[in-house]
Amino acid sequence: MRALLLEDDYAFNTLIAEELMRLGFSVDSCFEGECAINAVYMKQHDLYLIDINVPTFNGFEVLKYIRERSINTPVIIITTHAEIEYLKKAFALGCHDYLKKPFDMEELVIRIHNALRLSNPERKDDYLLLSQGYTYSLISGELYYHDSPIELTRIESLLLRILIQNIGNVVSSDVIQDYVWNNEEVAPSTIRYWIHRLMKKLKSGMIVNVRGVGYRLRKLDKSGSVH
Repeated sequence: MRALLLEDDYAFNTLIAEELMRLGFSVDSCFEGECAINAVYMKQHDLYLIDINVPTFNGFEVLKYIRERSINTPVIIITTHAEIEYLKKAFALGCHDYLKKPFDMEELVIRIHNALRLSNPERKDDYLLLSQGYTYSLISGELYYHDSPIELTRIESLLLRILIQNIGNVVSSDVIQDYVWNNEEVAPSTIRYWIHRLMKKLKSGMIVNVRGVGYRLRKLDKSGSVH
């Protein structure tokens, strides 16, 4: 999982980033809005934590840009502003939650869990039900088969995450490269190798290779069938 943190106070940024990493996120930390907008443009994220009063582009401008590119990804506003006008504007622009500073890290974790839950209507509690007995924790990024954990490498975990973010839809090799390898150039054979490794940890047919386009994780519908 990857989070984008926009907070211009260095000490507070570091404190939140450490908590996010403890939760299993890799963190892109920004101290001003232009950095955040560039990070949104370059990478896909699973969570955004956005302060309002930051240099260059403010948090509202960053939130608006996020929503132009991502419909459901959770955004939590963290700010010293308690005025109702700020609250109204944040929710009007599409944030999932609004957290007044200072706050306890435990409260932040609770709100992260809730925002991730609200952003994915298919999840049951903190888990997404996949097909053929598999479940996936949207908080920890762990994969389970009938409640038994399946060990994943970092690359396998990132691959599965981007497929789950787009479950039922084809994910192109370019998107996979951007998300898993941070936009670094990798050979198509490298992507195929890691996809094949991930396929071996799932039941046959769960990941579909759409030749010349990309890969798709088959979706479990309400009847329990996959498509």
